[in-house]
Amino acid sequence: MFKIGILGSDNSHAGRFAGICNLPNPEGRYLIPDARVTAIYGNDDDPAHTKEVAESCKIERIVQSPEEMMGTVDAVMVVYRDGGQHIRDILPFIRAGYPCWIDKPIAFSSEDVNALLEAMRESGNTLVCGGSTLKLNYDVRTLKTKIDAGELGEIQSGVVTYRSNFEADYNGIYFYGSHPCEACMKLFGFDPVSVYVSAVNPENFTVAVKYADKIITLVLNNKTPDEYFIMANGTKGCICKTMEDHFQTLVTLGITEFVEMLRAKQSPISPENLVMPVYMLQAIEKSYKEGREVTIDEVR
Repeated sequence: MFKIGILGSDNSHAGRFAGICNLPNPEGRYLIPDARVTAIYGNDDDPAHTKEVAESCKIERIVQSPEEMMGTVDAVMVVYRDGGQHIRDILPFIRAGYPCWIDKPIAFSSEDVNALLEAMRESGNTLVCGGSTLKLNYDVRTLKTKIDAGELGEIQSGVVTYRSNFEADYNGIYFYGSHPCEACMKLFGFDPVSVYVSAVNPENFTVAVKYADKIITLVLNNKTPDEYFIMANGTKGCICKTMEDHFQTLVTLGITEFVEMLRAKQSPISPENLVMPVYMLQAIEKSYKEGREVTIDEVR
């Protein structure tokens, strides 16, 4: 049985991840039979809410610091709403060899990205995954399969629509921007060259994501209805389809991927691809502020 510790209770992800592992269905069966969330740390949350999450999700222990989890769990997930605190608290676990999940956004700064990559290199611990769960959904995976199989020919362009806001709480574009960026890279590659933002206002804008051989448009509007689309256009055809955003489905996919990593002892994503969304978001933010095309290399 894998014992998982969760850092952070303010984010709704904490209760959802824990519930999937700890709460059986009406027939008494567990969706993930070999993993339980056994400890939680509240961080900035109200202690009363942390207690509520622990009790409702049958989490055995509330700890007063991340360090208290050391030696009592097999793996750790950090799910703070404030992604700027993720790297600070997960690094000791990575250095100690714990498999880790880092919720979106992985980080906000190149300094944090560099610290994360250095810790993984020095410790040899590459069992780290996370980020947006949107990239795991059925619609993204099925379109990716068609692209990789060559059914559309050579991809020329594509579109990802989602909600985002440069002025959102928890550092603006980083809070929801991880979702479309990661869906884009899952579909079209983790090697974008540059981005250019064209905005009507902070809640209504597009991002032209330029690759060496194609251009992808992110259509981002914070007030759009909760229905999103992905499109891939190639030399042999074009596919446009809705992209499911059902919260429970996405968190289930996320915790399932994490536990599968624990079983296989192999990460589903390379360290370089894990952090690429941070660079992409930094370039998007810089393009918005400066009104110009920004290369990814500028923000590394």
